[in-house]
Amino acid sequence: LQYNEPAELLLKDEECERLSKVRDQLGQELEELTASLFQEAHKMVREANVKQANAEKQLKEALGKIDVLQAEVQALKTLVLSSPTSPVGELPSSVGGGKTPFRKGHSRNKSTSSAILGTQPDPSATQPIVRECKEVDSQLFSEFKAWKEEPTLDRSCCFLDRVYREDIYPCLTFSKSELGSAILEAVEQNTLSVEPVGFQPLPVVKASAVECGGPKKCALSGQTKTCKHRIKFGDSSNYYYVSPYCRYRITAVCNFFTYIRYIHQGLVKQQDAEQMFWEVMQLRREMSFAKLGYYKDQL
Repeated sequence: LQYNEPAELLLKDEECERLSKVRDQLGQELEELTASLFQEAHKMVREANVKQANAEKQLKEALGKIDVLQAEVQALKTLVLSSPTSPVGELPSSVGGGKTPFRKGHSRNKSTSSAILGTQPDPSATQPIVRECKEVDSQLFSEFKAWKEEPTLDRSCCFLDRVYREDIYPCLTFSKSELGSAILEAVEQNTLSVEPVGFQPLPVVKASAVECGGPKKCALSGQTKTCKHRIKFGDSSNYYYVSPYCRYRITAVCNFFTYIRYIHQGLVKQQDAEQMFWEVMQLRREMSFAKLGYYKDQL
């Protein structure tokens, strides 16, 4: 069957052209809608990331404030415990003590009479009452105040140079000197991790067992000791087992660096210079005790 009427062909051509335009228009609208959806999705992801970053920032600031408050509470505890509690007026008197037997004749000196009569002196009357006192060392305080005016973590300044020489270096000097130096560098960069043994499954490490130690051998001292903690540097997969004594020496240095970082970052705002100084002296005393062999073990 053939079509002889050209008008009918023209109508069909127009219909095809119209349908093509509709198809093209729908395709364009679909592309625009897809682009709009992608833009909206990206916008939602970006807003979610911003909210997450703000939440993490607020959490970090809150944790920092908590750490500062804990440090201030510890400083107040130290201040209260170290303050004198026994005034001089309450010193015990020997008047109410044991009475010396009465003898006729002239009275003798008490010590002479005790020697003649064979009696022992009252221990409470001869033993002095000892209380812990403290006094600001002017040179140490001046060095600390100069550092506090322009706080820096550069070890060459007078304040930190003294602490390094007198406390930090002796505290982190171990028989395994290379590992001790690596620990100090990690503490300075705040990349050292200390965790209880068994907190995570043991990874497969390339370092030798002698170098890393083990649950029964300390990697720092090389001695056979029960190791309750292990350390690692940054993102490294190598763990080093440390004894309670070596761990306490490390944490004593870490506590000192944590506090001076707070001062350096301006987080310690509720203490004056003298309170900060005594907190630093308390942390230095902990390092001194640790390097002499005194430590606290976590049971």
